[in-house]
Amino acid sequence: MSNKLSILKYYLTFRYRRFHSRKELTEFQQKKIRSHLRLITEKSLFYHIYRNKELQDFPVIDKKIMMDNFDIINTVGINKDDAAAFAIDSERTRSFSPELHNITVGLSSGTSYSRGIFLVENTEKEKWAGFVLAKFLKRGIAAKYNVAFFMRANSNLYESVGSRNIHFEFFDIYADLSENLKKLNNFDADIIVAQPSLLLMIAEEINQGRLSVHPETVISIAEVLEKEDEKILRSAFGTDVIHQVYQCTEGCLAATCRYGTLHLNEDIVHIEKEYLDDKRFIPIITDFERTSQPIIRYRLNDVLVEKKNTCPCGCVYTALEKIEGREDDIFEMEGNDGQIVKIFPDFIRRCILFSGEITDYRIQQMPDGSIQIFADIDDDRKTRVREEFEKMSIDKGFRLPPIRFNAYSYDKSRKLKRVEKVTSLINYSDMCPELNP
Repeated sequence: MSNKLSILKYYLTFRYRRFHSRKELTEFQQKKIRSHLRLITEKSLFYHIYRNKELQDFPVIDKKIMMDNFDIINTVGINKDDAAAFAIDSERTRSFSPELHNITVGLSSGTSYSRGIFLVENTEKEKWAGFVLAKFLKRGIAAKYNVAFFMRANSNLYESVGSRNIHFEFFDIYADLSENLKKLNNFDADIIVAQPSLLLMIAEEINQGRLSVHPETVISIAEVLEKEDEKILRSAFGTDVIHQVYQCTEGCLAATCRYGTLHLNEDIVHIEKEYLDDKRFIPIITDFERTSQPIIRYRLNDVLVEKKNTCPCGCVYTALEKIEGREDDIFEMEGNDGQIVKIFPDFIRRCILFSGEITDYRIQQMPDGSIQIFADIDDDRKTRVREEFEKMSIDKGFRLPPIRFNAYSYDKSRKLKRVEKVTSLINYSDMCPELNP
């Protein structure tokens, strides 16, 4: 079967697959998982000892375990050092078409300061392309689309969505922004895919009358999309919905429905939920469509917030209120009783939201516990921000650490993190060179 016919087959599968109940979905998942585990335990040295075991008998792993055991986890015989060297060379030369032993190799963006390596073989690439097309082509696969894709690194994985009708154009975020905007102005994009930080820059150009684009679909990727930023983007692009794709090295985990609700892609992944409270959870992923680099009971450090109300779209997949951020970006404060009080990123964001209109900001908790706020605001607004933090400290029962303000800055080569817990001064210096001594 040709590449294009295979993509069409998967497009039709994912476009028209429906489940009428959670019970029906669960039975489907269980059948797929049993078949998947039989295959993986035959092909992966790491998982061979778990043959004939149930999913719950497999170990929970994370990025460190994945990278430490990369050579024996993957089923395509690729060495980690070779894969890393290949992927780094592709990024340095900005050439992303070649494959290593017919396998697409890439690097994660390293938000948590630890870059991962991902492998995707051709069938998986075709499945991914069919899945993405099924989710976001409003007018069907036979219509013509211009897709503008802003990313740190291109990949033949992304280019696999291209066809005679679908013109896929890669916009390198390392390139000069003004050149990218000029190119975008001439491209007539039907779909724009970019990080929220870049979408906000595009929105500002639209609002200032320097850019004329009218995409039918805008898709946010790679970074947490804040609610306030989403409002700005909806207004600038003139759309009711800013779509999101929750994708990482470990797979395509969630996408928005026509109502703008994020749903876990439970037709391709099984998610175990490690609850932090009554609605926040850490996902533990089993991807039953991926074999070259098995993702089995892989614990992410993302904090997801479950939506309690039923989405009007009627989808039985788990609905998310939001992706709150990383588990390691939960601030830790000294409680009034001497115990550690954990503050979720959403509560930190609210201190900014409740202080008035502050569009561009970053908040970091330093290794010494102090808080750095990056925002171009006047003294009155700084006072209001401090007051909101004081209210939160009283409400949550912790001692307010020192708060320092700095000018706003953002390095576009990294993912924008509005709220971040800095674990070492080395990381902080890398992230914020403007504050180096």
